[in-house]
Amino acid sequence: MPGRHSASSSTTSSRGVVKYGVIAVALLVVVAGGVVVAQKAFGSGCGYPASYSLAADPAIAPVLQKIVDGTSAEDLDCARIDVTASESGQVSAAVAKGADAPSLWIPDSSLWVGKTVRSTASLIDLASQSVASTPAVLAARKDEVPFFDTWLTALKLEGLRIGNPLTNTMSDAAILGAVAEAGSDEKALDSVSAALVPIAQAQAATRGEADPNARLDDVVADGGVAVVSEQTFLQYQTDNDGDLGATVPPTGSVFLNFPLAVTEPADDRHEAAKSVGTALAAAIESEQGQQALSEAGFRGADDAVLDSDRGIGEVTPLTIADQQAAESTLKQYQVLALPSRALVMEDVSGSMNYSAGANTRIAMTVQASETGNRLFPDNASMGLWAFSIGLGGGSQDYKELAPIRKMDEKVGNTSQREVLLQQTRTLPSLVGGGTGLYDTTLAAFRTVEEGYDPNAVNSVIILTDGTNEDPDSISLEQLLSTLRAEQDPSRPVVIVTIGITDDADAGVLQQISAATGGSSFVARNPAEIPNVFVNALKSRSGR
Repeated sequence: MPGRHSASSSTTSSRGVVKYGVIAVALLVVVAGGVVVAQKAFGSGCGYPASYSLAADPAIAPVLQKIVDGTSAEDLDCARIDVTASESGQVSAAVAKGADAPSLWIPDSSLWVGKTVRSTASLIDLASQSVASTPAVLAARKDEVPFFDTWLTALKLEGLRIGNPLTNTMSDAAILGAVAEAGSDEKALDSVSAALVPIAQAQAATRGEADPNARLDDVVADGGVAVVSEQTFLQYQTDNDGDLGATVPPTGSVFLNFPLAVTEPADDRHEAAKSVGTALAAAIESEQGQQALSEAGFRGADDAVLDSDRGIGEVTPLTIADQQAAESTLKQYQVLALPSRALVMEDVSGSMNYSAGANTRIAMTVQASETGNRLFPDNASMGLWAFSIGLGGGSQDYKELAPIRKMDEKVGNTSQREVLLQQTRTLPSLVGGGTGLYDTTLAAFRTVEEGYDPNAVNSVIILTDGTNEDPDSISLEQLLSTLRAEQDPSRPVVIVTIGITDDADAGVLQQISAATGGSSFVARNPAEIPNVFVNALKSRSGR
């Protein structure tokens, strides 16, 4: 079969508990799933076993239930393990917040553990660095499987079905594969970036491909090539009596590695959860556990070829030479592929009437906003607030001029785009008072988060020329801590700040943006305001 090549060694799982404090090189896949409750509840020597929750990626949860059900409570360290199929991003958010976190967690990839470590700034125990693995593959109708010499070649294929970068990040596999092939070669990395543009444009029109099984359904019906895991491919073939084929380039592929993390939040139960996790890892590594994984289409932690000539054969695991380059490339793709959902906050405090060359600061800001309005495509969503102390009445420092709606949505006899232009031109008439920055920022963040759209880049864009002047508002420390606490890694809302002239407190604005992973810009003179606003819009994902 095209794409088979030499095997190589890879990470093996460990029964001892280790600390995870670095960002692993891997890929992500997030798929929908339900809940399965698994238990081998009572063993003859355990009495009443303690209960521990295990959140597992939906692809592997069913086979984990089978393994747990077939293991005695004694062999699980006198524990009952309740298995829940959960998207990795959702569990990462729960662990990061310390709310409703499971005792144990098996995401699809070590990269999720790395992301969680970054968001919590604390280490996470691992009972196993990998309990199973599966490579990313390119699937097509059996008589139409093409040959790809590299993942970059595959990326350039017109109509490649790779899914949604926020809801099913198996789509990252093709991109990560191309980045791994490029290594540290800047020209090769530039070629990967260039290949993303047509893919992202096509992705914007194929929102229904988030489910990898749906992508395979589309391949069966219409042809083409889809990126899925080998395990998903094999399971689909079994469930649908499919007539599909799969391949990978001779360069190799990226692998999901399914680590087993100890995430029990209760101090008095954490050490016990470690022991349970180690016992579960041993059960998975047992002969019966490995047989169950293989029957479900998973490879072992050593990435070894499946038996009975199943799957795509020997695959060289690809690794990322430059993690920062990989993350930057993925961010670029997300910005290109996903529409914007943004709430723009415009400062109308009294200082905005100060001279800015031949015009006032507010006049230049209006000009910049009108330019930015034309940049948003029809499928983008945008809203507009003005803010200064007491502008909204009483203690409210903001006034909604237009709620967040799609740019082409009909509003009366006009469109949202025209409403935004009209309201932007009213900003000079609202100028007056002090700068109510902190309360407004938090309110805007919560507004965007409340209406979060998983198929868009959700952001708040702030334009201001000053510092917070509201004596009755929350403090900067309270704002930053609240933003960090309420930020959900699986539903990110980023804040992009734009300082207008050197009067803006650039340090404070940078801290506000950084608290959500956003970017901060400063327009130091009037001529820079339009260009800075445009650059801010282009980098709106901030991640």
